[in-house]
Amino acid sequence: MKIATALLLLAAAAAQAQTPPEPAASAPEPQPAPAPPPPSCAQLTSRALSADLKAATAQSQNQPLQAQVTLYDEAVAQWGAAIAACDGRARERAQRNLADSQKAHDALAEKLQSGSQCESAHRDAGALQELARGAFGERRFAEAASLYRKAEGMWELAAEQCNGSQQQTAHAKREQSEIDGHNAEFCAPPFERAREFSTKLRNSAAALPLADRQTQSQIGETLWRDTAGLCKGSAQELAMNNAQALARERGTPWVATPLPGAPPTPKPPATAVVAAPPAGKPAATPTPPAAAPAAAAAAAPAATTPLRQAAAVPITPLAAPAAEAKLFDRSAGDTRYVGQFVRNEDDTVTGTGRVEWKNGDVYEGPLVRSQRHGVGEIRWASGQRYKGDWVTDRASGRGLMVFANGNQFDGAVVDGQPEGEGKLTYASGDVYTGQIRNGLPHGKGSYVWMSGQRYEGEWVHDKPQGQGRMRFANGNQYEGQLAAGLPQGRGRMVFPSGDIYEGQFEAGNAHGDGKYAWKSGERYEGAWSRGLKHGQGIFHWPTGDRWEGVFKDDERTDDGVMVRKGS
Repeated sequence: MKIATALLLLAAAAAQAQTPPEPAASAPEPQPAPAPPPPSCAQLTSRALSADLKAATAQSQNQPLQAQVTLYDEAVAQWGAAIAACDGRARERAQRNLADSQKAHDALAEKLQSGSQCESAHRDAGALQELARGAFGERRFAEAASLYRKAEGMWELAAEQCNGSQQQTAHAKREQSEIDGHNAEFCAPPFERAREFSTKLRNSAAALPLADRQTQSQIGETLWRDTAGLCKGSAQELAMNNAQALARERGTPWVATPLPGAPPTPKPPATAVVAAPPAGKPAATPTPPAAAPAAAAAAAPAATTPLRQAAAVPITPLAAPAAEAKLFDRSAGDTRYVGQFVRNEDDTVTGTGRVEWKNGDVYEGPLVRSQRHGVGEIRWASGQRYKGDWVTDRASGRGLMVFANGNQFDGAVVDGQPEGEGKLTYASGDVYTGQIRNGLPHGKGSYVWMSGQRYEGEWVHDKPQGQGRMRFANGNQYEGQLAAGLPQGRGRMVFPSGDIYEGQFEAGNAHGDGKYAWKSGERYEGAWSRGLKHGQGIFHWPTGDRWEGVFKDDERTDDGVMVRKGS
């Protein structure tokens, strides 16, 4: 019985072993993870700002140019992504930042393309210029003049080794170094002497008898006038302003009165005098330098002296012989006449044709008794040319003048010199339209730089100076007084962010009393120094709270008190 039971159990186990197991429930297939949402406008803006910070830091640390360009490439790409994801004010902000980063990138790329020699020349020239400024500030004028001349030569070398805006900057700084060097050698010593004399006069004038006070004032004005004759640029303008101030205070006409016992003033090298050209041959026309806004000493607003209007010069025909003009080809000395001319009794020629000189100069147009008169064109061997009105052998009236350096002038001309109203188009692409004196912007006019900067207002000797409106390339808009191209005096600056500053400026920075209003609602009223809140002032919050006290280097000090709204 036990054996049978065991056999039955074995058979059942075998059958169970042959039965296939039921399939297990299949596991669910894995589902793909949901895609992350695209970065938000705020995230992309944060990334772009971080990229901008890295690029700006590399630039401030003077890292290799290639590294700076690469970092700005990244910043430009990040701002592009932010523009695509943002809208409204955030998009506008991203567009402005993209433009700024792109501009910085392009400037660095241009430097990189110019090569290491250009960069090295700029660096060395800038170092020399800083040394010269330091020597000038310490009244070591002879040393400053020598250093400025060296800087001038180095900037000239930089202009030869660079291109684009780097070359334009070098040209502009070379011209400024030339002016600064001249002023250090010839202007600064008499300027100091005139200033010391004027200071003593102010301190002692009240105790002097009227006759002595008048004499001392005449001496002071003479010192300032003599100084103005030795200076260039804004220093000359400032010296004349000081002379005129003494004249106004005195109320009597100026009579040259030298300072007794004063040492002789060194004279600058005389400007070469060009002899009058022979009949039929003009003197070379001076070339106006390219304008470049730069920082210089403050000066009073420009006087609105009327300019000579060359357009008013009449073209009066000269008496011509009655003989009929015929084909004429004759040489006289170094001059050849080819055209429809007749020979006059006094051995001059009259008619229309071509005049050639052995030095390569060529004139085409009318002659009256061997003098250019009417509308004609001259091309100098140097590459300079003029086409327009002539009066008794002088370029006077209206015309187009193209200079050898690529600058062009279209407008009024007096004796071969732009004078009056006209348009100056510089080789750099900058354009000035307005009043001209001695070939330079002077009076009222507007200037548009290739960088996008614009100025409209008063000019003094090629510098924005006086009252005007300036829109800077970074979007800042200024209206008020300027000196040497920078805000100086009272004015109003509106920033792209919407912030507004109104008050005193010095060398382009808030300096003196002023009010700054942030678009967010905060505002500050009080003293400023070099662009920073510095001195007594009040800071207001939109909540109505305010802080009154003393600021130092843009920060509140312990010398102040918080005033809550309603208290």
